[in-house]
Amino acid sequence: FLKNIFQKEKFRKGQLPILNRALKNETVIGLLPTGGGKSLTYQLAALLQPGITIIIDPIRSLMVDQYEGLLNIGIDKCDFINSILTREEKVFVQNKVLPNGKTQFLFCSPERLVIQEFREALEKTNEKGFFFSYCVIDEAHCVSEWGHDFRTYYLSLGRNAIEFCKTKNKETIPLFGLTATASFDVLSDVQRELSGNNERNKLKEDSIIRFDT
Repeated sequence: FLKNIFQKEKFRKGQLPILNRALKNETVIGLLPTGGGKSLTYQLAALLQPGITIIIDPIRSLMVDQYEGLLNIGIDKCDFINSILTREEKVFVQNKVLPNGKTQFLFCSPERLVIQEFREALEKTNEKGFFFSYCVIDEAHCVSEWGHDFRTYYLSLGRNAIEFCKTKNKETIPLFGLTATASFDVLSDVQRELSGNNERNKLKEDSIIRFDT
């Protein structure tokens, strides 16, 4: 897969430990340097799972970059919902593409998970027999750095993902946080917030994998 799909000869430092944890269906928060191949970790993991992967991106351009990156390597079962689309296009992806299992990668903002119509689309997806493999939180440091200030929707990401993105046979969806820049304090905050401040869903210490030097 690495060579034939992603056209890479070998894994970069830190990618395999993140992949290993994700492929055991365990939540992981991965810290890799800029250019270290963060996106490849979730994309490869998602291709090895039978369900849909939802990717939370804080910035519209990041969604489009990753979406186009997948198209460029021949993966066309991917979609995004953001302000680039017309209302009709958003509704089509949300109410026709997603619930009918016609996408494998869906990019959206953290705010999307608190919109009732989107939550209903997620529930309809499950009712029709389609399920989710991962919820990816790209630029996961934003959970801490932005969530407490002006994008408070980040603070409910873990709770909303667990409640509305159902898997077929696991108790809760594995979360897949990725960042290139985060201090120990920020990572600890991300770990706490993605648990939804819930002891039952509390992330273990070994959920954080750092390769930033």
